[in-house]
Amino acid sequence: MSMWFTAVVGLAILVYVYIRTFFPYFYVDLTNILRTLKLSFKLAKYRRCTPFYSIVDCFLDAVRRHPTKIFIHFEGRSYSYEEMDRQSNKAARALQAEARLKEGDTVALFLPNEPAYVWIWLGLTKLGCPAALLNFNIRSKSLLHCFSCCGAKAHMSSIAQHFSVRLNPYSVSAELLDAVEEVLPTLREQGIRVFLLSDSCSVEGITPLSDKIAEASDKPMPPELRANTRYRSTALYIYTSGTTGTLAHYTLFM
Repeated sequence: MSMWFTAVVGLAILVYVYIRTFFPYFYVDLTNILRTLKLSFKLAKYRRCTPFYSIVDCFLDAVRRHPTKIFIHFEGRSYSYEEMDRQSNKAARALQAEARLKEGDTVALFLPNEPAYVWIWLGLTKLGCPAALLNFNIRSKSLLHCFSCCGAKAHMSSIAQHFSVRLNPYSVSAELLDAVEEVLPTLREQGIRVFLLSDSCSVEGITPLSDKIAEASDKPMPPELRANTRYRSTALYIYTSGTTGTLAHYTLFM
């Protein structure tokens, strides 16, 4: 018995040393796998016991609780929860009418950092549409590459069909418009519609959208438009490696 015990202990020590020598991250990986499995079991239990609660639901609950509370403060201007809610409703209705968006369609956003980014994204989530967040510093082939990646990843619903770019009084806007014009022929060949957040645009193939948003109703969007959105529904496509174009697929309970 003592001999068997010694043999087992010796073998265990040899295995341990072998793993530590040739697979130094084995135990770290194993720990992470076990943690992931534990979290997966908890999430599965949560799904069975709890009604689906999306990002939009969370936002709308916050709007009802404190509509006048500041949601965004940007460059000296404050936007309340209620303002962002109404503006996102207007954006959703304009996109639905002009782009014929339906649940599951992916929209690529080529926008600088500003409040419009938030209400356009919220408007898309109210339609059940994932957003692909493009780095506004990329140009030419890199821009097309990122857009193509977004389309390829959206095969579960449809290829990305819409592209939005923001134009405002800042000088960066002209650069963004130039960047879109450079790749516009390719986008049009692929049947991609291009929308510009501006009241007018002289470039053929780019549709201005700001006037349509201003004229749209700010009434709440029907929840039925996102009736098929569930835990595994894609909320965002995020390029996580700077300008290299590596795409991460995020399920964020849209």
